[in-house]
Amino acid sequence: MTTKPRVLISYFFGKDTIPLGASCAAGFHELGWDTYCFNSQAESPVNRYFLKWINKLIRPFGMRSVDVSRNTPWGNHNYRQRQLEKAVEAFRPDVLLVIRGNSFDSDLIRDLKSRYGIRHTVGWWVKDPRTTNEMLEDSRIYDHYFCIHRFGYGEKDNIHYLPALGVDRALYRPYPGEKSFSHEVVFVGGWSPRRQEMMDALLDLPVEIYGPGWRKRRNWFNPKLREKVKASRIWGEDLIALYNSAKIVLNISSWDPTRSGLNLRVFDVPATGAFLLTDYSEELAQHFELGGELDSFSTPQELREKIIHYLSHDPERSEIAKAGYQKVLRLESYTDKMRNLLEMVGIDARK
Repeated sequence: MTTKPRVLISYFFGKDTIPLGASCAAGFHELGWDTYCFNSQAESPVNRYFLKWINKLIRPFGMRSVDVSRNTPWGNHNYRQRQLEKAVEAFRPDVLLVIRGNSFDSDLIRDLKSRYGIRHTVGWWVKDPRTTNEMLEDSRIYDHYFCIHRFGYGEKDNIHYLPALGVDRALYRPYPGEKSFSHEVVFVGGWSPRRQEMMDALLDLPVEIYGPGWRKRRNWFNPKLREKVKASRIWGEDLIALYNSAKIVLNISSWDPTRSGLNLRVFDVPATGAFLLTDYSEELAQHFELGGELDSFSTPQELREKIIHYLSHDPERSEIAKAGYQKVLRLESYTDKMRNLLEMVGIDARK
């Protein structure tokens, strides 16, 4: 009897988090792999019930950058490292895939490979483009390393371009029947300076915001924006229902997309049959016809003008949404994506 190959995926797992890890796991399963999902957001009980509250108590005294759990056995980083080693020891994977996400020490990754017979250690940077050396340093830990954008590394680095875009058709899907719209314009995502700039131009438009951080920071005395915030998080079936019932779904990247890189909503939203209005990136044209399968904007003023236009042109908006959905049906699934990843690592993933 042939033993199935095994992959351990380290990323965020749970009902109230980004489903990328679960989508990748489903892709590996379709390829015939046994899969272990390690939640890299696991929190140390000591940190959760004690140390975290000490950190909050000392912040008003000018100690916002202090973390009393840092470099202690009870801090989240060391706790997660111990939990990862236990998982690897029990599961004995052929491939360790760490999606960044949270990081691990180089000594740990190398020790796990040598002690437990891991054939390939793989890192995948799915975070925003950064001007620091964090990604370059992280890439040196692994046998293979991938990145969702083309910014911040060169041909000599151990980094290869691999977008995280894929279609999870089991999760992101249109509801049957005619669409019934109970939301005009929705945006899902956490606060960032760039997103704030865009939203400040939309204060008189019927936009709803779902995501963390919007009621804090500079919006304490911004009642027009605060009233647009409907929830600090939305995931799972609630998110799918929101997309299905919105006339326009906005996608505003937390980083400047002219640097490179597309976030997951570029595939997720059209997969539900919703109309997507997203910030412009040259990479969009590799997947969609702009103005025909979705539309884009580059400035706050252009975003504002296009929202006003599409809210008053229902047939045009509907046709674009339908075309976007038909395009997504032909795009890469996460089974395809994981097959591609394995082949780039040097593993024959044909099935």
